Amino acid sequence: MKFLRIAFLLALLVSGAQAAFPTLHLQPVCDDQLHAPTQISHADDGSGRLFFCDQPGQIRVFQHGMLRPEPFLDLSAELVTFTTGYSERGLLGLAFHPGFADPMSPGYRRFYVNYTAPAGHPTLNPVGNGGGTDCVTVIAEYQVSLTDQNLADPASRRIVLTYGQPQSNHNGGQLAFGPDGLLYIGSGDGGGSHDNQPGHTEGTSSRPPAPNQRLTGSLGNGQDRRTLLGKILRIDPLGTNGPGGSYGIPPGNPFVGLDQDLPGTSLDGAMRGEIYAYGLRNPWKFTFDDSFGGGTSLICADVGQGDVEELDFIVSGGNYGWRLKEGSVDFDLPTVYQPEPAGIGVPTVIAPFAEYAHPNATLSGTESMPKLGTSITGGHVYRGSAIPALQGKYLCADYAANGIGGGGGVLIGVEETAPGVFSAPAVVPLLTPLPGQARIYAFGVDEAGEMYVAVKTTSGVLALDAGKPAGTVYRIAPAEAAATLTADRDNTLYETSLVGVRSNGKGPYLYSGRTGESAEFKLRRALVHFDLSSIPAGATITGAALSLRLSLQISQDYTMSAHKVSASWGEGTSNAGSPGGAGTSPTTGDATWHHRFYSGTNPVLWTTPGGDFMATASASRTIGNFLTDPVQTWTGAGLMADAQSWLDQPADNHGWILVGEEVETYSAQRFESREAGSVSNRPKLVLNYLAAPEPTRREAWLAQHYPDEPTGFYLDPAADEDGDGIAAEFEYALDLNPHAANDLDLLTVEVLPGQEGGMDHLFHFSRDAAANDLDLLLEFSATAANGTWQVLARSEAGAAMSAENGAEVLSDESQSGSQYAVSIRLHAPDETPLPRGFGRLRLERRPQ
Repeated sequence: MKFLRIAFLLALLVSGAQAAFPTLHLQPVCDDQLHAPTQISHADDGSGRLFFCDQPGQIRVFQHGMLRPEPFLDLSAELVTFTTGYSERGLLGLAFHPGFADPMSPGYRRFYVNYTAPAGHPTLNPVGNGGGTDCVTVIAEYQVSLTDQNLADPASRRIVLTYGQPQSNHNGGQLAFGPDGLLYIGSGDGGGSHDNQPGHTEGTSSRPPAPNQRLTGSLGNGQDRRTLLGKILRIDPLGTNGPGGSYGIPPGNPFVGLDQDLPGTSLDGAMRGEIYAYGLRNPWKFTFDDSFGGGTSLICADVGQGDVEELDFIVSGGNYGWRLKEGSVDFDLPTVYQPEPAGIGVPTVIAPFAEYAHPNATLSGTESMPKLGTSITGGHVYRGSAIPALQGKYLCADYAANGIGGGGGVLIGVEETAPGVFSAPAVVPLLTPLPGQARIYAFGVDEAGEMYVAVKTTSGVLALDAGKPAGTVYRIAPAEAAATLTADRDNTLYETSLVGVRSNGKGPYLYSGRTGESAEFKLRRALVHFDLSSIPAGATITGAALSLRLSLQISQDYTMSAHKVSASWGEGTSNAGSPGGAGTSPTTGDATWHHRFYSGTNPVLWTTPGGDFMATASASRTIGNFLTDPVQTWTGAGLMADAQSWLDQPADNHGWILVGEEVETYSAQRFESREAGSVSNRPKLVLNYLAAPEPTRREAWLAQHYPDEPTGFYLDPAADEDGDGIAAEFEYALDLNPHAANDLDLLTVEVLPGQEGGMDHLFHFSRDAAANDLDLLLEFSATAANGTWQVLARSEAGAAMSAENGAEVLSDESQSGSQYAVSIRLHAPDETPLPRGFGRLRLERRPQ
């Protein structure tokens, strides 16, 4: 947590305009089951499934909050061999064809993967420039099984594109279909460092000693458009005009049919038509968005060498600078780019729209950049609905701000503050910090646009954490919340010449200030109390506003303060009516000027007449005109502190007392009380707070009954662990214990004469309205064997039962809490004999 705070403060110091990002909560959804999740994808098929790529080679299906036990596809035998050491190779990308769910599309059932195979894998694009081959990038097509949508067909593999890698790192790996229906591929520069080693254009093993190893004047793979390395590629995976006929090269790609014109060098030659953009070092994740940056954009995170991490808008034919530039600063001027006549001149380079520097950056030009980390991980523009304050903002991360070996990954945000104007990258605050060893691998979105982030707590691909796989997938959830509370108790203390004779517990008004000078008309103080039990325990209060509606006054512009009350007090049934300024006789339990709780036989007194409260005001304000400014609101750190203390220690919550001007006569102000006829006019307390979302019914049930299982473990809905004949999904639906046999008939059926003649089938069962992630259906079939079932009644998301197909809901009555007893009737008149048949209850999971 120390690093997060330091990095955030540093960003505030060194950057200009800052993004206004809400505090976020990272909710674990899958833990201790993945080694190194490198990609989170969905098939856009309405199933609600997510697909996790695990770097060692498996694609896993995550559905209904559970990781299915069987791999969707296991590619581990096709990949390079892994150990517990660090590696950038493996299963790196997954993309479903836009027509995956459309039977009429040529892309039906097809998806694509990006992985690194051993060096001996055949390729039409071997490593050049004197380099050896460390591994081979493979883009392959597969199809989903015809019989099981949660399994791919391994025999359907078709190799689409391959190219050799001279070193083990900088493999890129992202795959994504663009709005044009074409497949975009992120390709790194081939690895090593500085893009000037063997296997890199003009690279050599003879480089200057550190720290000047970058200064070789080499062109590098990133700038060489004759190679596929260091690029964003664009292909048609179902086309045939590419080399080998296994993919197509779109005719609109920028370098189709062109030569790289570098006169006077050996660098001339045909440019690769697959290239969409170039000058990239290691594009680690990109995304498409339809409005960020103005219009449809391709947003790419490019990992820097040792000084700068960058975010780019990728356009057709764009040059993003590497190895001429690292981010927007100079890195090394290739010899061929020297000014004429020695070279051809420096090409046009597209600068990043956002960048940040490494903590130890030394390149000139990095001094004013925020220093946030060492390796960027691209993300997405948030387009979900759960976090309105995040809408339209770009969320990414730094993989490991403390370096590959040290972890310390942080979330980073960039906001478009005006068209084409972007805030400096800044660390996004989290409710609970990530583990100190966290490395942030990838982001993803589900079909609803909600975001997820994949994290690993060890450096090595297969390295474990406490004996378990070290990868975790989190759902990005809101941490900022607000609640508007209405007073649950209030009263007015009336100073009079007679001890304890005035109160107004149930009256429609509250008074505060000084009235006239007669014996019965002196000081008034208003008490108000709010029940904070609806605020989650452990929440952090970030804002508090107390509002009362002013309904009558003689004069204005007096200061009125809210003080924290230090002793309990009561609200009886006294009601002074209107105008109420003189109060009325108290009833038992009322608070008065002298009494906390009035009683004719056993009263409880204030220590100090007029109420026991803190001398220092929690908040103060000047009371305005009741006609032009009827709602008076108190805010400030004192109210926040009071609310926080009451949330932490509910027994100390005695509310506030409003103390007005007590010297000037006729300064009293009248406010609407909690008995006001209009609910909107009653005293209100608005609290802003930070808290994790409350667990869902299913999350709470799983935590209660399976506390030792990892988050996101697979529980077979049909399992019957206790042998009571009730499947696990029904155990959950009825809030039963799945480990203890339950003597319960899920469904009972009676056949009785109908009151209007004929016969009735009566179906009796229970339901639990709290299981709102399920639909419960009662179905009838003349014969169970033929599988033709007719719905008689249903409850959607825990709502009341509704009848269908001639059935009737006889009762749907609450029994205890959220438990309901249900009876459904299916009637057949005399002339329509009721067939023998079968009834059943069926559960359907609602979309996530």
